[in-house]
Amino acid sequence: MARLLPPQLFFLLTLVVIIHPSYGLKHLKGIALVDEVCRHTSHNEYCVDTIIPKPPLSGERIASTTLGWAQIKALEAGTIIASLLNDSSSILPVAKNPLQAKELLQICWDSNMNTMEDLWIASSLLYNKIINPMIARLYHAANTTRVCQDGLKGTGFTALAAKIEDIIKLCEICVVSTNFFVNGAH
Repeated sequence: MARLLPPQLFFLLTLVVIIHPSYGLKHLKGIALVDEVCRHTSHNEYCVDTIIPKPPLSGERIASTTLGWAQIKALEAGTIIASLLNDSSSILPVAKNPLQAKELLQICWDSNMNTMEDLWIASSLLYNKIINPMIARLYHAANTTRVCQDGLKGTGFTALAAKIEDIIKLCEICVVSTNFFVNGAH
């Protein structure tokens, strides 16, 4: 599993990306735009392998697509958490301490509910082109998701950990592609 950046470093890198002069490149189209967006994320390979929005490709389309995928991953994570919480026997094979695992899963449930709320609000804000609050919601969603991710380290909940990691990556890709959309590189 890839080592993720601390929230402060993630924020700093994203700020650097936001003010990077290449965001003004209006000539980027299609796959070149995807490559440029992905080059500005901390998960370049994941980004390139994941982004396949419908044509015409644009920063706005990439942002909308990745935001939608983050919502789907959050729903999937919620389904996994609910299943684990409702069936104590499913916790036993992966947890050394089932009571502690249930507490962790409850924390993950709560953080995932907050993340889903942030993602749905961000989607509405993107649709209405209210960008700064949308980006703030995406940062909050990623940081809230990290609460669960930190707790999952060293546990056997690998399927849940993968969904959680995807949510964080997709939030970052959405922020980066939104900056391309806002700054006219579409």
